[in-house]
Amino acid sequence: MSDTIPGAAGETALEADLATLKADVSRLTETLSALVSDSAATARNAAREGVDTAKAHVTNAADDLSETIEQNPLTAVLIALGIGYVVGALGRRR
Repeated sequence: MSDTIPGAAGETALEADLATLKADVSRLTETLSALVSDSAATARNAAREGVDTAKAHVTNAADDLSETIEQNPLTAVLIALGIGYVVGALGRRR
């Protein structure tokens, strides 16, 4: 920044320095806004991909379970009966 000189010339130099500083801060703000916006978009896309992947895994697991139950219905009923018994026993203790 230039030295302030008493009089009109000093005030003009100071005003020019302040105008330059103001423009620099404005450009910095614009750059930071663009970076934050890009980061938010990247995070949003990554989250969306994660949700889609999890949804695909859950759908596949549900399909596999349905297929297993159709192939072994008696085993599925006995497992469900056992789980119900354990849950009931735990519920009675409280």
